[in-house]
Amino acid sequence: MLTTENIFLSCDDIAKLLTIKVSTIYAWIHFEQLPKGIYVKLGRKPIFFKEKVINWIMSGANLNPKVKKGNRKNV
Repeated sequence: MLTTENIFLSCDDIAKLLTIKVSTIYAWIHFEQLPKGIYVKLGRKPIFFKEKVINWIMSGANLNPKVKKGNRKNV
């Protein structure tokens, strides 16, 4: 039987799996460095697809180039 535990991973799960800080995961999301389709956001919370994460890791876990975010000006 499939459950959400079998299909989805949280940022905490990913950080433990890769032995990195959770803040690194959020930075990768912010700068759009993770492959497209590896996660979705439910509200503000990213949820990762377990199968896609495993495939990404097995293929070398390469990150996309960092996307520069523009400076926000207070108006």
